[in-house]
Amino acid sequence: MTTVRKATARIPRRLRLPLAGAVALAVAASGLTLAWPDEGGHLTANRAQLRRACGGLLPYGELAGRVPDAVRGKLDQYGTLLQPGEESRSLLNCTLDWQGHGGVHVEAATLVNHLPNELKTEDLLAPGHEAPGVTGRDSDDEGRLWVVAECPAGLTGRARPSTQMYVSVGMDKASVRTRFRIAVEVAAGIAEREHCGSAAALRPPTRVIDTYEEHDADGGPVDSGDYGSVRVEEPGRGIGKCRWMTARSRAGSAPLRGTWTATGDLQRSRLLSVCRAERWNDDRSAYTDPQPAPLEPVTADATSWAGDLGRSAYRDYERDGEYPGFDDRPDTLTDTDATLALWARSECAAGPTYHRVSVRPNLDEAMDGASRLSRTQRTQMSTHVRQLMKAYLSAPEGWPKAQHCHDTEVLGEVEQWT
Repeated sequence: MTTVRKATARIPRRLRLPLAGAVALAVAASGLTLAWPDEGGHLTANRAQLRRACGGLLPYGELAGRVPDAVRGKLDQYGTLLQPGEESRSLLNCTLDWQGHGGVHVEAATLVNHLPNELKTEDLLAPGHEAPGVTGRDSDDEGRLWVVAECPAGLTGRARPSTQMYVSVGMDKASVRTRFRIAVEVAAGIAEREHCGSAAALRPPTRVIDTYEEHDADGGPVDSGDYGSVRVEEPGRGIGKCRWMTARSRAGSAPLRGTWTATGDLQRSRLLSVCRAERWNDDRSAYTDPQPAPLEPVTADATSWAGDLGRSAYRDYERDGEYPGFDDRPDTLTDTDATLALWARSECAAGPTYHRVSVRPNLDEAMDGASRLSRTQRTQMSTHVRQLMKAYLSAPEGWPKAQHCHDTEVLGEVEQWT
């Protein structure tokens, strides 16, 4: 291109315009196209597009500094929030892309629709990031970050109104904190626009916590080849709402025999809570004393989900045949992860709430990798899981008490083994 400009400079000024016209005609006649490089200059237009994108709900102050000058932004969006009456399950589905420079994708829907992320206990305890005061998480091994927000006055969905919505966010080269803030601000904007809740109740988080951090013994990054020097930090370990599972509970002794270490989520949510306790000593890589007898519980979980979030979680278990009344399992346990769960339902502060507690028995000494349950042993497992549920619902520092749960109905046990 520089060579062309130098050559043009040698042509007398009065001949340049006619010559340019002749060249253009020649190019058109030959069917060729001259492509001039995109030298930028899109920043102003891209920032204006950012203000309008996704119904104007994206946090401009959070994203303006990420808008490129070099390429034009491409916007694709739809949803009933943008076009009322549109046949769509989404309140908002919006992608703003700057080719080669990242982009942001936001999806929002009522929780009449199934949350696209799994909500089982193990999913909620998987390594990831959480923001205190926000219901939601970003899992290290899963898809987009998600949050759930309340709209007490109700959001209209295709099937029926809902008092909850979810917002998921995907964004290249953005911190977890930035993605959390985008999700919360979009949820607050929807609540305000739909007159279904208070935007002031949805505040962008000031901090985000890594729920499972691995460090080398000297505090540096983990060397993947030297697992013996790795130490793990779990900020949720010993959290107050889960202490009822240990001997340090205000309620007295732990509901199950043994020495337990408890951990839980850090969301501080009235829609969701999860606790897990284990009879395990990480430093010794062994069970804590007193050593558990065969079939005695070594892991215990307690999880609650409120409102439509609870219905979504229950569907996750239904899909895998792990719900009360599905079927009876054989009396022989062959899987070391065999679990007995108990479900219940209550009325709590945020509406109808599902509770699920579970125990995993010690099968380390099972003969030939299998353990056949006697009637007495099976009854003992039922006793353990029901003790756990009773302790969970009545613990002074536990989540159900804090959420004023009442009128509890026990739904039944689930044998999760093959």
